[in-house]
Amino acid sequence: MKKNYTELLAPAGKWESLTAAVQNGADAVYLGEQSFSARKNAENFTWDEIKKAASYCHARGVRVFLALNTLVSEDELVLFEASVVKAAKSGVDALIIQDMGAAVIAKKVCPDMPIHASTQMTASNKYDVAALEEFGFSRVVVSRELSEEEISHIAENTNAEIEAFCHGALCISFSGKCLMSSFIGGRSGNRGMCAQPCRQKYSSCGKNGYLLSPRDLCLADELSKMRDAGVTSFKIEGRMKSPEYVATVTSVYRKYLDSFAPLERCDEEKLEKIFVRGDGFTKAYFNEKNTPEIMNYSISNDNLSSRADDNVIKEARSTFRDGNENKKIPVDAALKICYKEKSSLTLSDGIHTVTAFGDEGEAAQKLALSEKRAQSQIGKMGQTPFVLKNFKFVADENITLPVSALNSMRREATEKLLEKRAEIVEKKTNSFEYPTIKTDISKNNYLCVQISTKEQFENADYADRVLVPLSLWDEITPDGRCFVLLPQVVVNDKAVEEKLSKIPTSYGVYASSPGMIKLAKKQGRAVYGDWGMNIYNSVSANFFAEECNSVTLSVELPLGDIKNIVQKTSAPCEIVCYGYQTVMTSRACLIRGITGKCDCTKPIFIKDKTGAQFMIAGDKETHLNTVYNSRPTFTADKLREVKKSGVDGIRLVFTLENGEETKNTIDMYLGKREAIKPPVFTRGYLLK
Repeated sequence: MKKNYTELLAPAGKWESLTAAVQNGADAVYLGEQSFSARKNAENFTWDEIKKAASYCHARGVRVFLALNTLVSEDELVLFEASVVKAAKSGVDALIIQDMGAAVIAKKVCPDMPIHASTQMTASNKYDVAALEEFGFSRVVVSRELSEEEISHIAENTNAEIEAFCHGALCISFSGKCLMSSFIGGRSGNRGMCAQPCRQKYSSCGKNGYLLSPRDLCLADELSKMRDAGVTSFKIEGRMKSPEYVATVTSVYRKYLDSFAPLERCDEEKLEKIFVRGDGFTKAYFNEKNTPEIMNYSISNDNLSSRADDNVIKEARSTFRDGNENKKIPVDAALKICYKEKSSLTLSDGIHTVTAFGDEGEAAQKLALSEKRAQSQIGKMGQTPFVLKNFKFVADENITLPVSALNSMRREATEKLLEKRAEIVEKKTNSFEYPTIKTDISKNNYLCVQISTKEQFENADYADRVLVPLSLWDEITPDGRCFVLLPQVVVNDKAVEEKLSKIPTSYGVYASSPGMIKLAKKQGRAVYGDWGMNIYNSVSANFFAEECNSVTLSVELPLGDIKNIVQKTSAPCEIVCYGYQTVMTSRACLIRGITGKCDCTKPIFIKDKTGAQFMIAGDKETHLNTVYNSRPTFTADKLREVKKSGVDGIRLVFTLENGEETKNTIDMYLGKREAIKPPVFTRGYLLK
């Protein structure tokens, strides 16, 4: 059953940001360790600091979520397992994970550790969330591209906690589906090293500017709608932002999560001053807005700065520096004073109870100690995380105790309670058994062709498999080699389910998410894992092998790593060896933003500062925009090396190629004609 509460989740890129979040009202913080954080450029935390952070936060009633949310390579699996063990001993409350293999390891190594599905898992529909929930994720961070209605649809049909971003930077691509930084400069966003090429200048159709750069998100005025839609955790982006940013944004959202009142202009100005791109925020997809309303064509990362004046900065710093304790835990106190007996003060937070003993009670020479005065002294807890809620006073008649003795007991009791709350409770751990190496990986390769047009289909005669996009299915006459290629991202699950249901179930499906595997199996279809599944290691491959007839490995893997995975995987493995690689999948109508017209029939091109041109194409069914790499991946002249990796399937991806180009390329990969390199090409990651 879904928990009925609201949580304010704040970022902590370093220690001072953590204290800023806690002291300004965060219910939970998320932070990164230095090895597997999707924000590797943040300062991040050592393991000793993570343990210290857990103590500090737990003492103040705040939970700590550790982001281990990058793809994990084959040679990092043991290190990841060690990280899970360290997390279990450090007192963190949950792990945020992207890699499905990493999730398998985490569940086995520490079954008592909750796991949250990172937004990098691109959960964008009810099937995605339901599949992750069935695996064991207690919470799913849904894609930032969802509307109020779409979040509500997911929440109504699943039981996992729903976490959603309410403030901060937006990615132009669905998180987890962006390879632009990876393919342009070798800095993978899925590995925590995104160089943010979306924030650079491009030109297209006579327009120049930051054509891929969205505004920053602010949903402070929509919190009640988010709650009613089923959001449990309200997430603030910003692990690489300043502590002052964390303090300011957290305090504003705390105010409105407590009141659900309309956002006041003075608070909106605070948010704008502390950090915003361009001339204001956007509510983006939550209110079903799209390009150009959500875009920020004039501002990039290169000319950003806080607009906060000294007073705003000073106000923010005053909340978390100099030992301030703004986060208050209500406690009950019981004070007992008896004649010639040691006095006692018992404090309880409802879970922990501690007692401090003090001086013996004395007969009063003038005034006896009154309950009111005793309560006043015990209630002076200002420099602690506690506030007095209920007070019980038990005392003999005409008894007293020096104020200094009362103060001493109060200090001792609050210190004891703080220590009790800060104690690290270690979770039990197990070891993980890794897949073993197979001796024989010799294969008879099948050729898989992914097409985009009817003309390409008609020239794919010698392909063993032909992947036909769902949006193109009605335009071709399928044969026994055909498979339905589902979109990389599915938001409207109703539409996709309905369209797929009209295709005979004898046709298998290539799926890019656990949710689409679930949908295909619901219809009784054979399922094949697509490259969008981000299968980056043998544990992930073997997990999906239990669900799929074959798996396509991540396009970010070199052949050496592919061979290591293939040797340990039970399912047939496929890799992409040719084509213009998808580097972004966006819900923003980039074409409309650039040309002024939403036209999914005509692709456009954008040019970067080096002169490289990237095609943007719209999908007439989903209206998602796809950005393709500027150079095709080409390996026809390196097939011997490719086949040595042991893969079963070689995939060719066709986009703008005409029929003759399609046929000639297929012939090259079949060895029927000489492999002639294109004028400009890339090896992708395969031959790195």
